[in-house]
Amino acid sequence: MIDQMVLKVNNLTIKRGENILVNNISFPIYKEEIFCLVGESGSGKSITSRAIMGLLHKSRFKVEGNILLNTRKAMDLTKQTEKEWQKIRGEDIALIYQNPTLALHPFLKIGTQMTDMLRSRKELSKKKALEEIYKQLSLMNFPDPKKIANSFPSQLSGGMNQRVMISMSLLLRPALLIADEPTTGLDTINQKKIIERLVELKEKYKMSILFITHDLRIVSQIADKVAVMEDGQLVEVEPLSVIQKRPQHPYTKELWKQLPDFWRKEEFHDSRS
Repeated sequence: MIDQMVLKVNNLTIKRGENILVNNISFPIYKEEIFCLVGESGSGKSITSRAIMGLLHKSRFKVEGNILLNTRKAMDLTKQTEKEWQKIRGEDIALIYQNPTLALHPFLKIGTQMTDMLRSRKELSKKKALEEIYKQLSLMNFPDPKKIANSFPSQLSGGMNQRVMISMSLLLRPALLIADEPTTGLDTINQKKIIERLVELKEKYKMSILFITHDLRIVSQIADKVAVMEDGQLVEVEPLSVIQKRPQHPYTKELWKQLPDFWRKEEFHDSRS
């Protein structure tokens, strides 16, 4: 049962110079909730996620408002130092990048990167850390996790690196997972499996997910709540059932009108039963 607020974005505005990229948006995310942020490219979805993760350079972007995280303790993410962020990222909040090249070191083997990350936060022997890594890679449908761990990113396809990155983001069991277009580069079969697995792991680890996407089919299959962005503004925030049946904003209505078949209840709903 959703009974605790994990994240609260209050009056968030993001500016670059005189340009307003995100304009005064607010929304809450609750424990064990899948909150889908949807909209067209350039609507402000990804930059919102980077503001939440503290990844916007202060020299280039001005962030106004508050981003309150309530995991191990309550904190305002807009006021954290980089040293404090090193403790927050991974365990409290983690991000699946849309582009795996942004997260994976090209000259280190996958196993080394994952082992270093895990052992920097937990007192584990190398053997125990590797066992955990193999287990996590297996959950992402790798039939030979040891081979993947012994590979460099350049030896894997883009879709495989995407699944590796998802595995890394889940290593520390974050309270809040931000998934920014996490199925980019995956074929249809692996996309379906990964979405199902994320829902399963959300329930297993009792985490919340901020799922950023433009794919309304996925939204209709996994969302608890939906927020629609247009030109840097939130135009509608409602439970999925309300958005499906009674969208209010003209932009929301137009989205659903263009893709009516994407709102059918399909097999992915079975994974949430």
